[in-house]
This record gives sequence, C-alpha cells and structure tokens, in this order.
Amino acid sequence: MSKKKFLLDTVFNIIGTAIPIIILQLYTLPKIGDKFGEEQYGIVITFISLFTVLSFPFGNVLNNIRLLLNRKYEENNYSGDFNILLLYSMGISAILVAFCTFFYEGNLLITSILLMILITSLNLIREYYVVSFRIVINYKKILINNIILAAGYVIGTILFQYTGAWQTIYILGFGCSLLYIIKNSTLWKEPFEKTILFKSTTYKSSVLLGSSLLSNVLSYADKLLLFPLLGPVSVSIYYTSTIVGKIISMIINPINGVILSYLSKMEKIQLKIFLSIILVTSFIGLIGYFFTVFISPFVLNFLYPSWAEESLKYIYITSATAIVELMISVINPFILKFNNINWQFVINGTNIIVYLVSTIVLYNFYGLAGFCMGILVSSTYQFILMISIFLYEHRRALNAHL
Repeated sequence: MSKKKFLLDTVFNIIGTAIPIIILQLYTLPKIGDKFGEEQYGIVITFISLFTVLSFPFGNVLNNIRLLLNRKYEENNYSGDFNILLLYSMGISAILVAFCTFFYEGNLLITSILLMILITSLNLIREYYVVSFRIVINYKKILINNIILAAGYVIGTILFQYTGAWQTIYILGFGCSLLYIIKNSTLWKEPFEKTILFKSTTYKSSVLLGSSLLSNVLSYADKLLLFPLLGPVSVSIYYTSTIVGKIISMIINPINGVILSYLSKMEKIQLKIFLSIILVTSFIGLIGYFFTVFISPFVLNFLYPSWAEESLKYIYITSATAIVELMISVINPFILKFNNINWQFVINGTNIIVYLVSTIVLYNFYGLAGFCMGILVSSTYQFILMISIFLYEHRRALNAHL
C-alpha cells in the first residue's frame, strides 16, 4: 500500500465529504430555520433524520458488502445478486418510510409520503452505486460526485426559498449525484440474476443491515425520540447544539471509508498499526473537542441567533459525544474486515440497551441535559467494547497459530 496514495485518497475523501456537509450545515439548514422558525424547523430536522435512518443503512451496507466480497465475485467471474438486493432494500425502506411518515405527521398525506419515498430511494441507490469508485480506489471521482451533490443542494435551496418545499433540496442533490454516478459506473448494468454466492451474500448483508439499522437508529434516535418527548422546539435546540461537533466529526469520518477500501485488499493487520491508529485518532479527537467548544458560540450565534443561547448550554456534552463517535467510525472498518460479522449485532444490540437505559434514566433526572449525557454514556460504552472485541479476536487468532 502506497502511503502517499493513501494520504492523497484520504484528503480527497475528507474534502469531498466536507463540501456537501458544509453546504447543508452552514447554508441550507440555516435557510430552512430562518424561513420556518423554531417549531417547524424541528419538524423538518425530524423528517431529515427519518429518511437518513431508512436509506443510508441499506445503501451503505450493500456498498460495504460489495467492497468486501468484490474480489471473490471477480475471481469466480460471477455477476449478479447485488441489484436484486438493491431492489429488495428499496422495497423495504419504502414501506418503512411510508409508515414512519404517517406516524410523525399524524395523518395520511399522500404527497408527503411519496416525496419521502422518492428522497429515500434516491439516497439509497446512490449510496450503493458509489462503491464502484471505492472498488477501484478512485477518490477523485468521489470528490467530483460530492461537489455535484453540493451543487444540487445549493440549487435546491434557492428553489426552496421560492416554493417552501424543503424536499426539493434533497431531491435535486441526490438526483444530480446519482446521474453522475450512473454515467461513470457500470454496476447498474449488472444482471438481475442470482449467483451461487447469493445466499451467503444475502446473509452477510442481512446481518450487517440489522446491525447498521441499530447503529443508525441510535445515531438519529436523539431527534426521533425528542420529537414525541419534548416537541419540535427541543429538537431544534438540541440539534443546533450538535452542529459544530457533527461537522468536524463528519468531515474527518471519511477516513474510515478510505481505510476500508485499502483493508479490503489485505488479509491481516498488525496489532501495533491498530493501536497506533487509535492513539492518533484520540489525539485528533481531543484537539477537535476543544476547537469545537471554542468555536461553537460564534457559529451558533451567527447561524441560529434565535435559540443559540439555549443550545450552547449543552455544547460540552454533545461535542464530546461527536468526538467519541468519530473514533468509533475509525475503528469500525477493522471490526468489519478482520472479525466475524456477527460481532456487529453484539456491538449494536447491547449498545441500544445501554442507550435506552442511560438516556431515559438520565432524562428523567436532568431533562434534556440528562438525555445528552445518556447518549455520551452509550457512545463511550460502544467505543470501549469495539476495542475489546478487536483485541480479544486478535489474541485468539494468535493462540490458534501457536
């Protein structure tokens, strides 16, 4: 593995991921908040969380499974399976998003449901097909794709200011991105046929999907739970308090995508490399935490002056959570590649229990601050558990070779 190419690809992926995130967080979402106000903004944030939870896991799981199994398919000259799984995923996510849209809106608005299904489907498809660039480790095209995604967001935001339809932002963003991916990929041309690996691939996809859904539900459960508990205003206050931390962690998070692309070519990893990565990530995370706490008052008062003061009360806790989740995202590719995939259920299954217990108990004692502390407890537990699993499996593998 060329260190120079790895660093260059990492930089491309960080920049590519940062551009649409910055456009959304610093331009698009403040425009929505300014136009809609505190309460309606909280509702929109809840629905954004909803379609993300019900599209990203499906598309990203197929993306990662394809990346991990691609060599086996190529060596055996197999073609198929994945477009069938993509179709299944779209059907399941469409049913879930329709039901959840009805639950949160409280009435059956066909237009809202159809728009949510469209957004969810577009994002799911693009999340899978972009793996074609990861397979050949072409992060230049991923960078270009994300620039196009951001441009779609900008155009959609301008239209939103005239139409008031926030869904336009994501339809244009995801749609433009998908068109670029389809033009530069051949995965969509693969046959809708089952190969001899279909059962094995479906099983691995199902296990990882279940785990990923649990993980993503936890990532967005804060907004989805706060809406029925405390209402849309609290969603706005809480979400605003997480913005800077989320931006920093999401910008650095692409490192794990590059890591998995390179790990897919490797058969084993040295323990000292794993520990070195944890050490470097922890150091970066510590710097990121203090930077987030320092810059947040300036950013939040500029973007959301109406409720920034209330949001800043929780910045120390929410920023710490964002940094811990960043470190988790860096460790996860190692767990995926070098450990049994069933560990994903153990990690996310036990974590959801810790999450629910800690957030509910601390919420009852300390309100919204307690809810934030509960999420930090859950993230810290997951981080420690993942390191422990990797070390346990590494030691077991060493003993097996003795």
